[in-house]
Amino acid sequence: MKQTAYELLALLDRNLRESVTLLKRLTACPGQRSDVLVPLSNEVQYVRAQIGFEVTSEANDFEQANQTHWSRIHHKYLQWLKDPDDVFLEAEDRDVQRKKQGLPPRIVVLPWSAEEEEKLLTAKKTQAAKKRRARSKRGSSSKAIAERKKQ
Repeated sequence: MKQTAYELLALLDRNLRESVTLLKRLTACPGQRSDVLVPLSNEVQYVRAQIGFEVTSEANDFEQANQTHWSRIHHKYLQWLKDPDDVFLEAEDRDVQRKKQGLPPRIVVLPWSAEEEEKLLTAKKTQAAKKRRARSKRGSSSKAIAERKKQ
């Protein structure tokens, strides 16, 4: 089984901590020079900390790139799930928040009525039909036909 960098780092960290503990116990033994062993113990602690920093900073770069990649995919999925009409609900919520803060509303949501929209659509259709009829009357006159033939 292949060990990951995290597992190896944990194993190395544990062993170096045990080494520091052994050095401290050795310092307590009679006849040992603590003035030499304590700085060596500090060097082992420094090496342990430096190794941890190097390994985790490399891993951090990898994890950050990985997080960015999957964050984009997650965002696309959330956008796919989102109902387009939620924008209106979010705008209304934001407006309520602004009112609570004493700020004026940024948008005005107009009341919607199916009957009014139906009237507007029929009015637009009748206008378009009138324009088509007017064009067809202009285009079918003998004068307009003679002009088209000249061109």
